[in-house]
Amino acid sequence: MPLEEETKKKSVSDSKLRNIKAPYSGKKEIADRDGLTVRITTNAIISFNYRFRWQGKQQRIKIGRYPDIKLADARIKSGEYRQALLDGLDPRSYAITQKKGRLLGELCDDFMSIYAYQELSARTIILYESFLNKYIKPNATIDVERYKYTDWIKFFDDIRKGTTPGNAGSILKRIKTVVRWSKSRGEIANSHCLDIPIKAIGAHQNRRDRVLEWSEVAGLWRQIESSKATPKCKVCVQLLILTGARNSEIREAERSEFDLEKALWVLPKKRSKTKKAIRRPLSTKSIELIKLLDLIYGLERTHLIEGDKKGAPLTTHAINRFVKRMNNHLKFEPFVPHDFRRTISTRLSENKVMPHVTEKMLGHELGGIMAIYNKHDWVDEQREAYQLYWELIEKALNKN
Repeated sequence: MPLEEETKKKSVSDSKLRNIKAPYSGKKEIADRDGLTVRITTNAIISFNYRFRWQGKQQRIKIGRYPDIKLADARIKSGEYRQALLDGLDPRSYAITQKKGRLLGELCDDFMSIYAYQELSARTIILYESFLNKYIKPNATIDVERYKYTDWIKFFDDIRKGTTPGNAGSILKRIKTVVRWSKSRGEIANSHCLDIPIKAIGAHQNRRDRVLEWSEVAGLWRQIESSKATPKCKVCVQLLILTGARNSEIREAERSEFDLEKALWVLPKKRSKTKKAIRRPLSTKSIELIKLLDLIYGLERTHLIEGDKKGAPLTTHAINRFVKRMNNHLKFEPFVPHDFRRTISTRLSENKVMPHVTEKMLGHELGGIMAIYNKHDWVDEQREAYQLYWELIEKALNKN
């Protein structure tokens, strides 16, 4: 059969393959296109093969079994073998070199087991696991070294069309992180995905720049106080405002981390994003709120703020839902809990609190030489800043 006719011929479909049951008594081999054939045993074991002639002799390469290999993937593979044949290469040699390539799924598995689970925070690991389940597992067989530039573009274009340009850009960044990690270990030579700029397939995630005005902080505080929500939700958001801590740092905090006599909260390194313990002094208002929780919920609880399930922390869903209600009531420019961190840093800087102090309050690592040689955390200066912040909130409350 002429090659052009063979290319057009297509007599296999997913529905036909799904309906093949044992005992099978039909044709033992069905031709599809581009040299792809489907072999079927009497026990209904289905396998894909690529048939071609090399130096006048009929040859065959097994691609894999269905449904482990999808029909669409088998067609792609047979197309690659056919292209190798047109280029004057023996497809069998091409198949051998293909098997030596590193697959995207393998790279990601290694990245998680060797690096991520050892070095990244629990929250970041959850984000990577979600990314793997949604975007990597369905595409685990991509050969990262041989996948063409245009194929990567189509891969990310599909993500952009199905979600948003910002999400496509974010997924590209994550895949680049994994591929660079593997390249740095000498496991791959290169990958075309590393050459793709984000603007070619999507967009950078918009960085939030929301900073609450003093009148908005005061308005929010009043709305929290007048809310009919549980003390758990109300105090959690108030502590997020007062401390500038990350959402998970407050929600998942254990009661034992807080020493009210010393007015000090020590976040252990196991829960810290920087993998180092963080000391945060407590303002008089923060101590008052924690004592309120102690009075209502007792001192025997594990977490500072427990959720509905005993022994478990308040969920992020509960906090986000509460903050959304606050947004609906106040009609301000929309805000999220993370904006409280930017607000405390900005407003204290306006009141002459030095950047190295606000950075420590946020739990950030200092940059440059200071990160290497200066291990001081300015806890006394932090204490003054936290107290000043509450006093400024009080001033705003009294003004309105």
